[in-house]
Amino acid sequence: MLGSLPLVYWYVSLHGVSVLILTITSYVVYAQTDAHHRSAFVAYLLFGCCWLAAAVAQLFAGSPEVTSALSLAADAFGLFSVAAIGYFATVYTDRSTSLRKPQNAAWLAWVVLGTAGIVTQPLLGLQYESTTYREEPFAYLAIEPGPAYLLSVAVTMVVLAVSIGYLARLFVESHHRPSSSVVVLVGATVLSLVPNALSTQTVVPVLPGYDYTVLGIVPLGVVLAYVVFFRGELDLAPMARNEVVDEIDDALFGLDDAERIIDYNAAARAVLPPDTGDPVGMPLTALLSELEPYLRNPDGTDDALATYTTVTDGTRTHYSVSVSTISERGVVAGYTVILRDVTASETARRELRRQNDQLESFASTVAHDLRNPLQVADGTTTLLAERLRSGGETTPAADHLDRVDEAVSRMDAVLGELQTLAEHAQSVTETESVAFAETVRDCWRTATAGEMTLIVPADGTIEAEPNRLENILESLFRRSADGGGATVRVGLTAGGFTYTDDGLDIPTDRGRAVFAYDPMTGVDEVGLGLKIVRTQAESQGWTVTAEPSDGGTTFVVSGAETTLSENATEVWS
Repeated sequence: MLGSLPLVYWYVSLHGVSVLILTITSYVVYAQTDAHHRSAFVAYLLFGCCWLAAAVAQLFAGSPEVTSALSLAADAFGLFSVAAIGYFATVYTDRSTSLRKPQNAAWLAWVVLGTAGIVTQPLLGLQYESTTYREEPFAYLAIEPGPAYLLSVAVTMVVLAVSIGYLARLFVESHHRPSSSVVVLVGATVLSLVPNALSTQTVVPVLPGYDYTVLGIVPLGVVLAYVVFFRGELDLAPMARNEVVDEIDDALFGLDDAERIIDYNAAARAVLPPDTGDPVGMPLTALLSELEPYLRNPDGTDDALATYTTVTDGTRTHYSVSVSTISERGVVAGYTVILRDVTASETARRELRRQNDQLESFASTVAHDLRNPLQVADGTTTLLAERLRSGGETTPAADHLDRVDEAVSRMDAVLGELQTLAEHAQSVTETESVAFAETVRDCWRTATAGEMTLIVPADGTIEAEPNRLENILESLFRRSADGGGATVRVGLTAGGFTYTDDGLDIPTDRGRAVFAYDPMTGVDEVGLGLKIVRTQAESQGWTVTAEPSDGGTTFVVSGAETTLSENATEVWS
């Protein structure tokens, strides 16, 4: 027969070791500074420690009253511990804690009613049906569960089942995490309920009526801590499976805030290096180092776009990279990285750039090669005309040479326009804020508009590529100078600018065909200049149209970003 002293020490040692295990587990979990909701989990463990401490204190109470009070305190800590694990599972899996959710309201009601049952035990006797203070084999309190106690046990089983279900769902919904974690969680939960079942059924003959329920927190707490925070499967920011689907063709990665892989879909596997095992828990940049600049980019925005190129088995593949942040109550909890195969469009874009470069090179070469003989022809015709007129008489031959000289000059001008058109056919990738009135004035002087008057009714800035904006204005100014008008009005608008010439009369009824180059068109009508104007405008994302005005024509440029100022009308001449 065991003596009372060794047996009580055995119980004290069992509870003491349990407290030590939970305390160490709490410290190790709290030391994981990058772990999500570690404070809620540590609260669960610390309530368990208090529960165990109250159970140990009962063994040294020495009186029925103190023992009964400590037993009620232990029940309260047990109630709070179960409530804490329910709260942790809810927030960790990113579910709402709003009391508008029926399950949340029911849990809170259970905590309130359970606490009320414990507090009112001396008056109503709802927590314990009866209690017996026994002194053999050592002093302890034998209890007969009351309705409040049994209700708490039933709700505790529901809370644990739902909590473990929340956590297990993260594994079930992922095809890339081992299902063994679900088995471990369920096994630990069942094991944690065994001590309570033994107590409720009073099947332990050594201490009849003794409550062993508190011992169940140790296996559940330790296993949860291991699976959630140390096995590397739930210590990452949770993500619903519908955010990472295998059925789509794009490669998707879910990352936590430390850029470690939470989950990935089937298409993402093809992007990873061939010798990569299970990438869950590994930093994405350790596998695809080229993506590091894109993950560093978001700088306060939700999305960052870029292009990522890989070469696999000699085949070059281009991906568009989209990085989106995952926010958890205002805090960045992770990222979603989407890689979309854009090889076809990227290849077409590069081919177009190559063709544009070839066109520009061809135009420059042709212009250079043709200008030399044109300069020779221009000089020769001028010299011959001067010699024919050296006697002071005008001859038909000299007049013919003048017309040849004009044709040569026109050919030289067309070559210049063709070269400009080829150089500015590509879209603009960078713009800057340009002072509009100042640019208009400088282009006006460069174009030598003669005796015409320039009016700038509104000033401000416009987002543009400066050289192309200047070319547009100079082309229009030169056309106005050739048209013989008296006034040109250039005004900044909310979405671009307008250019009105009271002497320029072109067939605006032809719509956009006005800007189409017709080699049969005469020099004094449309010509190549307006084609250049349209090309340079569209290369910046603008639209240009021609409209009739009083005695002239108005060109309307729209689609630009402008900022209007309150400057008065400026007149230049």
